[in-house]
Amino acid sequence: MPQIKMSRRSALIGLGTAMGGLSMPFVVRAQNAAPYTTSRYTYSGHGSVNTHWIETPSSVIVIDVQRDTFHAAEALNAVKAIGKPVSAILVTHGHPDHYTGLEQFRAQWPGVPIYASPETIRVVETDHYGYHQVVRELAPDAAPSEFVVPDRPIELNETLAIDGVTIETREMGPSEATSATVFYLPETQELYAGDTVLNQMHGFLYEERSGEVLDTLQRMRVLFPEAQVIHPGHGDPGAAMALMDAHEDYTETARRLVAELMSDAMSAEQIIADVTQSLQLGYPNYQIPGGQPDMIELSVGGVLAELTELREIDSSQ
Repeated sequence: MPQIKMSRRSALIGLGTAMGGLSMPFVVRAQNAAPYTTSRYTYSGHGSVNTHWIETPSSVIVIDVQRDTFHAAEALNAVKAIGKPVSAILVTHGHPDHYTGLEQFRAQWPGVPIYASPETIRVVETDHYGYHQVVRELAPDAAPSEFVVPDRPIELNETLAIDGVTIETREMGPSEATSATVFYLPETQELYAGDTVLNQMHGFLYEERSGEVLDTLQRMRVLFPEAQVIHPGHGDPGAAMALMDAHEDYTETARRLVAELMSDAMSAEQIIADVTQSLQLGYPNYQIPGGQPDMIELSVGGVLAELTELREIDSSQ
């Protein structure tokens, strides 16, 4: 599948086209005390995104379903290989790299409830980011015939009970996206964080809310002090507090670098170029969660616009 060139507007949805090596379902750890195990499908290369699942003795609960029909098909095959029906699908937020595969999963398991926050449902239903038409025009072979809208709204901070699994939900509000829902398994202290936490990935800050990203991380520490493992939207699972600390460090660094160059009265283009280079050098092992090669530049531009607006507000007071 060729690389897709997209505008700045459409790039923010993170359409990935790299066909990296398929990773087999990844079992985080044995959970002898719990009636379930947790696994995932992912792939290597720029734009890699995770599909997670919780396997019970009788069914599978899926969390997020890939960015395009190719990777969604591979994730679907991995889940089908388990040999159990899907009892629920949970969507963490309204960036299409996490919900494009809904049509394929729903076709395999008709009637399966698809859970999401009311804001995420709105974003999918209205094509908030303009992604759906862009993909149909530029990459029809990567788009589903229908972008399925989640049909089971998650009430604010609702606790779900699905096939014997207790799942605590928390609405984190706008940060990396317009809304972020995280899912916590208290029995095994595992947190499905969506894109509120990434692992070894450059942060997606295009939507001018890096401050809210930092606020969300602080809230998560307070809400989930006992969390042991985070399953991020992009990157490997890892120790919860270490992953939050690392994502916080990256976000704070991006903001600091931009602020320092703003003080030097440099042009926007030069600030974006210099900060992009600094982030690439400072985090040499980090990957890009979106498929676009200029995703770091887009994010730095978002931070610059955000801090410029904050400066203008301060100067007017």
